[in-house]
Amino acid sequence: MRNDLDVAVDTPAVIARGLARRFRVEWAVRDVTFVLPPRSVLLLVGPNASGKTTLLRLLATALRPTDGCGSIFGCDLVRDADAVRRLTALVGTSAGAYDLLTARENLRFAAAMGARPDAPVAEWLDRVGLTAVADTPVRTLSNGMKRRLALARAWLSSPRLLLLDEPYSGLDSEGLTLVAEMASDTTRRGGSVIIATHEWERGMKVADAVLALAAGRPVEVGPAAQLTAADLAAAAGGKR
Repeated sequence: MRNDLDVAVDTPAVIARGLARRFRVEWAVRDVTFVLPPRSVLLLVGPNASGKTTLLRLLATALRPTDGCGSIFGCDLVRDADAVRRLTALVGTSAGAYDLLTARENLRFAAAMGARPDAPVAEWLDRVGLTAVADTPVRTLSNGMKRRLALARAWLSSPRLLLLDEPYSGLDSEGLTLVAEMASDTTRRGGSVIIATHEWERGMKVADAVLALAAGRPVEVGPAAQLTAADLAAAAGGKR
C-alpha cells in the first residue's frame, strides 16, 4: 500500500491515523491512515460494503471512531466534534430534506440552522436549477431535483471539507457539471473535497488523489496521476 498524501504546506484538511469503526463484531472500517492537504480532491473508491460511506460518516462526526484518531483542519474528530461539524458538509445518498416543505423552505431552514438566515436562498435555488420548482413540496420532486437540493444545502454552508457520497447518481449532464463546480469552488476557497463513488471515471476528472478501500481497509493511497485506469478499475471492483 502506498501513502503519498502526507505532503501539505498548510494545516491538513484531513488527518486519519488508524481510523476504525466496528458495528458489534464486524469492522466496517479499519486501519485507515492518510493525510489530505488543503485545496485537494480525494477520490474514494471500492466495491460495495468496502467502508466508503462509513469513512465519510466518521469524518463528518456522524459516527464516533471505535479506534484510531483523526482531525479536520486541526480539529479533533472526538474532542472538537462541534467545530468539525461547522467545517464539514456531508451530502449522502438520500436527499436529507423535509418532504412536506418546499424546496425554498428547506433551503431557508438549512440557512437558519447554519446561522445564515440572510443567505440569498433564491440565488442558490437558481444556481442549482431549481427556481421553477422552488415552491413545490419536495415529495413531488424527481430524485434528480432532490439531489440538486441536497447539493444546494451543502454548498450554501461554504464548508471547508465537502464530503460527497455517490454524488453523480440520478443527475443529468447539468447536474454533473454542478458537482464539478461545487468541488472547484470548495478548493478555490482553500477547502478540500472527498468524493466516494463507483463512477471513478467521472471522479478522476477532478481528483488529485485516490484512496481505495477493500473490506474496510486501505489497499491503495496515492496521487491520481500515478494510477492507471486498470489500477482504478481493479480497486473499485475489489480485484487485486
